[in-house]
Amino acid sequence: MAKTKYILHDCAYCHKQTKMELVGEMQQVEGQNGDSQKVWYRCTRCKHSALLIKDSLQREKNGNTVKADHSNFEEYVKERMYSIGQTIYHTEWDDYGKVTSKQRMSNGIQAITVSFEKLGERRLVVNVTPELTAETPEQQV
Repeated sequence: MAKTKYILHDCAYCHKQTKMELVGEMQQVEGQNGDSQKVWYRCTRCKHSALLIKDSLQREKNGNTVKADHSNFEEYVKERMYSIGQTIYHTEWDDYGKVTSKQRMSNGIQAITVSFEKLGERRLVVNVTPELTAETPEQQV
């Protein structure tokens, strides 16, 4: 079976941008006007399907590149806190990005979602203290 493909798209039923799963493609009919191919996607949140035009999805994808302000940025360090909308520079990846959201993971570590210019969207840990990263010694019996 082929791999499933996912996109981020606005669900017409949820009214939120969600992960959508590729369900299938429509066959082109002889003599049909327009060469645009249509595809079915299913919202992973509410399970409703939508028929989308493949060409418009490609244009959307190409148009969603984030342009971060290179003059006012802060270098990414996992021990710091960042605010939404702040521009950061990741030295390892040599890429600029803009912080789009913040969340607390189940293990108590905080994370930010950053939309990078080259890499796209990535989740990075922040506000990491040495106590959280140090391994706990085994309990003695």
